[in-house]
Amino acid sequence: MKVEKLKNSVVILLALLFLPPAINADDKQFLTVDELVANGYAQLTGLQLIELLKEHKVEVRDIETEAVSLSTRIETKAGNTANRKSEDIKSGKSLYFLDTRLLARAPSLEGEPDYTVVDDEMVATDGVRTYKIRFYEKQDKMYGARDIDHGNVFFEIIVK
Repeated sequence: MKVEKLKNSVVILLALLFLPPAINADDKQFLTVDELVANGYAQLTGLQLIELLKEHKVEVRDIETEAVSLSTRIETKAGNTANRKSEDIKSGKSLYFLDTRLLARAPSLEGEPDYTVVDDEMVATDGVRTYKIRFYEKQDKMYGARDIDHGNVFFEIIVK
């Protein structure tokens, strides 16, 4: 009986050693929309977002995981320039899987999402999920914040 309890205690102790560390007050905080606004960043208008969609290449960098994707405009016969193709050009750092804060984030849309502009937000959908994205800019530096990220900013936007 004592051996069984000791064995169970050792198993629990070993399991706790391999769990990611708990979040505490010393952990690095995510960049937030409030911080952007306080530092003079302005939200792009609907017209500015439409112009952004017309750009041929837009690089999207994940601030936290360092993953990079490239969104390229696709010309269609109808001349619709809102159609875009995305491709991952750099994977996120492997330690991303050990950070419970990052694992709790909503995943990116799958496939080739459709993008439209409604008011001052870009609405992106893959047919299953829909995200609203607001863009903030100051002196040619631009960030994107999804509505599902609760005020956190995870994406830097670079127009090529």
